[in-house]
Amino acid sequence: MGMGRRIKPKPLEEVVNRYAESALISAIRLRRYWLSQGLTEEEAISRAVKQAVGMMRASGRKPEELLQLFKELEAASKAFVAMLEKVVKKSKEA
Repeated sequence: MGMGRRIKPKPLEEVVNRYAESALISAIRLRRYWLSQGLTEEEAISRAVKQAVGMMRASGRKPEELLQLFKELEAASKAFVAMLEKVVKKSKEA
């Protein structure tokens, strides 16, 4: 096995959080898929959310924990959007 380095397993909480986070990403992708299949925006979102909620329940996280996790993701997403808007604006000015 080489140098005898052991792979340290990730803490259970991190694994569960990643699974719950993937539910959100999955919902976004599913929405796009259902739209490409001709569903209305409302129908596409409804189906995507239904699937994502099932994944979130399967994560075993309490609703309060999921809320906190998704608030963290929301804050990070807003920061990335703001940064990318500046990059796009600068590239248009150049």
